[in-house]
Amino acid sequence: MSGDVLTTPDARKRRALWISLAAATVIVVGVLIALVTTSGDRSSTPGAEPTPTVTATPAPAAPPTVTGELADDEALATIETALAAPISTVGTSADLAALLKDVAVDSYAAELEAQWQELISQGWSIAGSPTLVSSDVTAVSTDTEPATAEVTACIDSSAVSILDAKGAPIGDDTAKMPRALHLFTLVQGADDIWRIANHSFPNDPTC
Repeated sequence: MSGDVLTTPDARKRRALWISLAAATVIVVGVLIALVTTSGDRSSTPGAEPTPTVTATPAPAAPPTVTGELADDEALATIETALAAPISTVGTSADLAALLKDVAVDSYAAELEAQWQELISQGWSIAGSPTLVSSDVTAVSTDTEPATAEVTACIDSSAVSILDAKGAPIGDDTAKMPRALHLFTLVQGADDIWRIANHSFPNDPTC
């Protein structure tokens, strides 16, 4: 998720928290969540646990592309769509899975789930929206199944704050990086839609 930027484990942890949560809340545009509190339907088997009822509307998938092809503007749309998914608004893991099914898979889906669990367990919330400044496709491979693409994106999170359960800002502002580079690995599904499978940071994340 450069030696001069990060000098202590605490600073690295704060940096990763700010940037990762910022990435997960980029410009909530076109994403609608229909959340209704439900208790779930119980199985007919006596004593069985309730079956979760999924009420979240999936984040809209980016438009499909030609198999094995991904242009810079298509990558930007894919990342922007995925990062717009408002994970802090869902109430259950089943809803989170439904929300992310068309935008995130593998380790990136697990990363967002970990962030969601942290928000829920701590009672935290996110205020403000970061901006996806740019994205560039650095490599596309069709030698693998599925096809993969490497994308570098610059994200500005200067407008984002993480709030505690009482609404007070968390963290030291000096540990925030207003703009940072993010590295994404995308995979193309059988439906030709690209989804984010992995997310990390370069040694020097400045942009």
